[in-house]
Amino acid sequence: PTEIFVQAGAFSVFENANRVKAMLSSVGDVRISQILVGNRDLYRVRVGPITDVETADAVLEQVVRTGYNDARIIVVD
Repeated sequence: PTEIFVQAGAFSVFENANRVKAMLSSVGDVRISQILVGNRDLYRVRVGPITDVETADAVLEQVVRTGYNDARIIVVD
């Protein structure tokens, strides 16, 4: 099944990712996932999963209004 998320950003410091998670908690279910890029840990902050594209667009708008202008919709298989 496909899942839709809005990614607010990816951060190299966990505390920064956790701060963003707290700021976006009113928008929806916010998750932090750790990934390794090169030799660096990054912490992705994503809202979701979201059930449909229309809702994802509305969530993206809320995240951008919160100040995360580089937020984007992510579709995960």
